[in-house]
Amino acid sequence: MFRFVLPVAALAAAFLHSPLPAVAQGSVAGTYQVDGTNPNGSKYAGVAVVEATGETYLVTWTVGGSKSVGRGVFLDKTLAVGGVLGDGGFVFAMSPKNGNLEGVWADMQRGTTLGAEVWSRVK
Repeated sequence: MFRFVLPVAALAAAFLHSPLPAVAQGSVAGTYQVDGTNPNGSKYAGVAVVEATGETYLVTWTVGGSKSVGRGVFLDKTLAVGGVLGDGGFVFAMSPKNGNLEGVWADMQRGTTLGAEVWSRVK
């Protein structure tokens, strides 16, 4: 468990010492179709809802009947989201591309290989 403290602390330090976000608040808010790949190569699909909440974003995923929730911040051109799923956690880095979001994620307990997601805007 302690092996994840340093990466999370480094990520938080980067956010605290960086300039203000370049993207207007709320510009990534919306509902997205999720197409993902697990670190083992298996595929999944679902829905992500991104809500602007002041200086942060609330992200709710529904995949395979399971719901997970994360809190994110926009830094330069990246939406960074950390959250919980069951008794574990995850971290995402998503970048806007043609009105959609694309990026990678890691499992906070077994995160030695990255997964990937493409979020296609529905509304």
